[in-house]
Amino acid sequence: MPNIALDIERRVALSLAVGRYLRSAERFNNASKEFTTCCKSLRKRLGSDQRFVVQVDFKYYLVTSDRDGNFDVEPIPSL
Repeated sequence: MPNIALDIERRVALSLAVGRYLRSAERFNNASKEFTTCCKSLRKRLGSDQRFVVQVDFKYYLVTSDRDGNFDVEPIPSL
């Protein structure tokens, strides 16, 4: 006869794991959509062949873009 307590524990553990997965997947999908939207917005505002430094949240970043609409934002230690 199988151990009912272990079967219940396994089902509860699996249910909790599936719940964590589903909540995490939802947060990931929302973050991915926001990231994509922000990239499109930044790409539109940048234009091509740009290179400048910005300060965001007391940190400095070098922003570059090319003719194809590719861009890079990299942290720099300070000015």
